[in-house]
Amino acid sequence: MPHFQFSVDAALLRELGERLVGQPHIALAELIKNSYDADAIGVSVTFGTDTITVLDNGDGMTKETFRKFWMRVGSPHKQEVLQTTLGRRPTGSKGIGRLAVQFLGSNMTLRTTPSSDTTKEMIATVNWAEATKANELTQAKVEYHVRRRTAPYAGGQLHGTEITVSILNQIWEKPDLEGLARQIWQLRPPFQSDSPANFSVSLHHPDQALEEAFSLQLGRILDIWSARVRGKLLPRKKKDISRRRTFRLVLEFSGGEPESHEYEIPDCDIHKCSFEIRIFSLYNKQRYGVQVESARQYLKEYGGVHIYDAGFHLPYYGPDTDWLKTEIDHSHRKSTSMLLPEALQEQRGLNNLPTMSRVYGVVNVDTGLERNAAIKEKRSKLNEYLQIQASRDRLVSNPSYRALRDAVRYALDFYAVRQTVRMNPPPTSNVRLGEISSEKVRRVEEVIDSYRESMPAAVYHAISNEVKEAVKASETDAENAVKQIGLLGALATAGIAALAYEHEASKQLADLDQIVRRMKSGTSPDVRELAVSLENWIKRAKQTRALFAPINDRENRETRAQLRALPLLESIFSNVRPLLAGTKFLVSLPESPSEHFLILNIAFAA
Repeated sequence: MPHFQFSVDAALLRELGERLVGQPHIALAELIKNSYDADAIGVSVTFGTDTITVLDNGDGMTKETFRKFWMRVGSPHKQEVLQTTLGRRPTGSKGIGRLAVQFLGSNMTLRTTPSSDTTKEMIATVNWAEATKANELTQAKVEYHVRRRTAPYAGGQLHGTEITVSILNQIWEKPDLEGLARQIWQLRPPFQSDSPANFSVSLHHPDQALEEAFSLQLGRILDIWSARVRGKLLPRKKKDISRRRTFRLVLEFSGGEPESHEYEIPDCDIHKCSFEIRIFSLYNKQRYGVQVESARQYLKEYGGVHIYDAGFHLPYYGPDTDWLKTEIDHSHRKSTSMLLPEALQEQRGLNNLPTMSRVYGVVNVDTGLERNAAIKEKRSKLNEYLQIQASRDRLVSNPSYRALRDAVRYALDFYAVRQTVRMNPPPTSNVRLGEISSEKVRRVEEVIDSYRESMPAAVYHAISNEVKEAVKASETDAENAVKQIGLLGALATAGIAALAYEHEASKQLADLDQIVRRMKSGTSPDVRELAVSLENWIKRAKQTRALFAPINDRENRETRAQLRALPLLESIFSNVRPLLAGTKFLVSLPESPSEHFLILNIAFAA
């Protein structure tokens, strides 16, 4: 049977690339994400006079891989990959990210070497202007050739990919590089690690200020904390042979003043330790353009409290372990701390104990120093000093480790209690009205989020959406209440001033009445005429003052008495008549006084 076949115009390259991506920093981010998906450990982005070069040390492409995947627009092969060799989840899925390169510049040169054969490299070049002029997309050409590898890749690796874009289409400024950092910060772990799964991005630009702006934005996730706890082991005093060590703690809430506190940990032979833990409140709009959902996912993957041994990250400690026992206490709704003294306890104080998905912390120790100290103090045979297991992934569970755990956990308990105090202030506190209720509703959202994995997706999203609406509603109510309180304060001030004025005006008018009487009793015609004029002025002043009589009258302020319409209107007209000299008022009322509302027809006649 006769038939037609679809054909694809080469202009689709521009549609899929330039117009779909839309912004240069997103296009450049796509290249960096491709490096991440290729299991690169490091990526270097270098800006030249009219070039941008992205160099990585991931697994490069063979000629066949390049032809089969890179040259096939819309290839869904990344959707079929659950995780890479290093355990990463692929960031791309549409197969069009590579086409975004044309949005950056007119020409592209790609150099790539696979890990399977590090002696060769393939060079591919594309002139986007020529490619988009081809009649058919399938006729657009990418020239290539294979040769011996000429140079190493990022970090001196023998495999990787280098993409150079030239004849740039944009001038890159500070907002563009900050936007680039916001696109890729989720790919970088928040700690330096010897793990092969680490991923770092460095940017090189002739303008040092732009480099600094990029690096600053790249680490902004750690700057959106709502509270920060810092602790340090104090030096042991001379001649102190006890097994108690003192830690100094500094707690700081965002926007508040730091609070210092010292505490002792018994049965502790640790000689050097410091830590910093940041707690995040991932609700509502965050600072520095950090998206809430991205931050939640990031902390779920990289959060928790990590231990570093002389700068080496111990892999065991992180978001998937509960070495501080916070998750189990959170799930059991534990309310009282076993570590804090009675003077610091608060009712339901641990209700605000953060889960590991809301914190990022680093604990610094040095097992080598602890071993040397134990030998010096002749305690090495006891095996109780802080030491690392043979697997080099965690610390040995002994008295010193338990002392370390208690010291760090004490700091989190201290934060939880202080947060509880902040959420339950005394009546005289200046905490904004509604802040407490909205925080408690957020607490519900946090509990629901902790059970996300064990709930059906539809049920979780339904409950989560309802709780989010409740949070918004409580915050809206709080804002309205604050506005009403502010208005009531202004009205109360005005009312007090009006009462004071009323009292003073009443006294002055009484004095004037007495003066008028004395003047009218005199014999001089001029004085009596002046008295009549003054008497008329006093009458007008009293009528004007009478306009506010219902407000000043205590009975009217405290009760809602029903007033007869006609006498009320006549009283009002009488009071305003001095202000509208020569005006006549004609009032028409309905015949039936039992109406629930009255329709008044008021005519003004000059």
